[in-house]
Amino acid sequence: MIKYKIFKRIFDCLFSFLFLIISSPIILLTCFLIKISSRGPIFFTQERIGKKGKPFKLYKFRTMHINKSFTKWSSTTRSNDPRVFKFGWLIRILKIDEFPQFLNIIRGEMSLVGPRPTVQEDYEMMSDKQKRRNQVLPGLTGLAQIKGGTKLLWPERIEFDLIYIKKKSFFLDFKIIIKTILM
Repeated sequence: MIKYKIFKRIFDCLFSFLFLIISSPIILLTCFLIKISSRGPIFFTQERIGKKGKPFKLYKFRTMHINKSFTKWSSTTRSNDPRVFKFGWLIRILKIDEFPQFLNIIRGEMSLVGPRPTVQEDYEMMSDKQKRRNQVLPGLTGLAQIKGGTKLLWPERIEFDLIYIKKKSFFLDFKIIIKTILM
């Protein structure tokens, strides 16, 4: 098990560094598009719950306008949501908004593969059994993502997270990464 953890951490860091270097032109273009589309910071940060229930700051590219009149909107985004700026939809569709999470991986707060990190409110509503999904680092992708992601109900996603934890291996991680890339 220790070899798996060490190898996983080394692989996570090497893959993340390589990905950030290769994708740097896309990252620079995304920063430019965000700045010309909306006032405010390039990054969106949000506190999420990580391994052992410890909070961390998740990084994403910002895709929504910063406007106090939008504070009453729900935390979910719907199609034609006025909070999302012109290029924000493109950034979201291409999943470029997720690229800064590779910094979370390098910092050791996340892994390439694992349960997606949750917000505090969702974590507090989980049963003790469901909270076992936080025994491992949260991931950029995971078994629940390749089995349906947000199309699945929340309890179904948690069940896939628990299955991942029980069966985690190099082979399963590799399979999840490949399926995520092909999606």
